Formats: sequence, structure tokens, C-alpha cells
Amino acid sequence: PNPAYVLGRRWDYLAWNNSAESIFAITQSAPPHSLNLIWRFFTSSAARTHYPNWEQTARGILAEFHTASVRYSGDAWFEELIQDLKAVSPEFCQWWPYHNAAGSIDGHKVIEHPTLGHLEFEHITLQLPSDPDVRIMIYTPNNATRPKLQRLLKVSDQSEVEHKLSI
Repeated sequence: PNPAYVLGRRWDYLAWNNSAESIFAITQSAPPHSLNLIWRFFTSSAARTHYPNWEQTARGILAEFHTASVRYSGDAWFEELIQDLKAVSPEFCQWWPYHNAAGSIDGHKVIEHPTLGHLEFEHITLQLPSDPDVRIMIYTPNNATRPKLQRLLKVSDQSEVEHKLSI
């Protein structure tokens, strides 16, 4: 039941498991940068309600993204995303000029899920030594969250089997 996903150098979701989909709704459309974590975090009203400490989390993510974008200075894709975010997110626009040192976004995470309610995780990031821009994000649920995820995944698996049988 551990939500996990892989992010690429542009902070796009590259892969994820069913548990991550259930918690983060990764496949939900969010044009024009649908699979981009930064875009979704700063433009989704759901992110603001799901994260009780949204501003603190957003500032931490922004600091890490700022550091990543500097490595690709002049990259047209990064520039386009940054301009798009400045146009639609007042917080991103306000905080972007500050070059806060990137801290770790790992640690304790609290999410208020619309159907599962209060969820708590320990979050860690794994990086590949051969390609540090590819990161694996793993959320380990606490004892109260684990059974909620297990029930959700069991229902999801059952629905998938029923759907396949009806085809």
C-alpha cells in the first residue's frame, strides 16, 4: 500500500503505482503540464485542501525546483513552465525571485484525502547515482493510514477485475 512514483529531471511523473494514483490522482488532467508535479501543486485547488501545511510544502518544493532549474539554465522547457506558473499562480510568482536554499522535502507528510480522510506518511526520496535527476518518491503509511490504503486498493482491484470480466 505504499504510494510511490518516479519523477524525471523536469519534475514530470514518469511512473507510479496504483496507490500513488489513488492518493495523488496523477492521471487526472491538468493542462497544459498535466504530468508535472510543480504545475499540479501550484495550480490545483485540490492540492491546497489536501495539504494542511500547503504553503510550507509549496515553498520547500519550490526551493528544490529552483535548484534543479538552475542546472538547466536556458532550457526552453523549464523557461516555459516557469512563465506559465508565474502567469497563473500568485504564490509562485511572488516566491520565485527568492533563491531559498533547497531543503529536504522528505519527512513526515500529512494529506487530507477527499474520501479516505486524514492520512500520514513518512516520505523518502531515492536517487539513482548514474542519473540523479531521476528520483523515486516513496510514501510509507503510518499504522492508522495503512489499513485505509489497503481497503482502497482492495476495492480498486475488485473493480478492475469486474471491469475486465464485463468486457
